[in-house]
Amino acid sequence: MELFREDGCLTDEGLDALIHNQLDELGRLEAAEHLSYCDRCLDRYTARLTGETLEQPPRGMSRPVLQTIWVRVMQNFYGRAAVAGVAALLALTIWGSGAFRLALSRGHSLEQTRPSSGATPPAPQMVEPDRPGHLYDKLFEAWGALFTTDETNTTR
Repeated sequence: MELFREDGCLTDEGLDALIHNQLDELGRLEAAEHLSYCDRCLDRYTARLTGETLEQPPRGMSRPVLQTIWVRVMQNFYGRAAVAGVAALLALTIWGSGAFRLALSRGHSLEQTRPSSGATPPAPQMVEPDRPGHLYDKLFEAWGALFTTDETNTTR
């Protein structure tokens, strides 16, 4: 008895053997694994177990389902359109408020404000952090300056 067809699906004999517990351990495992990912064989197996064909939904149900899907698509579309409208309104508000004119009114033209395509960015300036005892040294120096005379006051 062949358990699988050439296309990889279970044969009718294989399904019957699985239903009537006529398969060995390896055959049951292979059939169960195949049924876990093959919907077509699972439908055939379920139909054989119940002994009758699976019921189809009535024709009248497809219209309300499609209408519900259409409403959700339109709500999603209008939601996206509303977000785009708010973004456009915000851009026009910023433009109309003169925020862009303020940047250009300082004597710079748009070409001067905008970096050229071949310009390289300035190199970052390296700032060396204070050494750990630097603040202590400054405080000690200031404290000493309070109690010394002007002749002996030397700064580092």
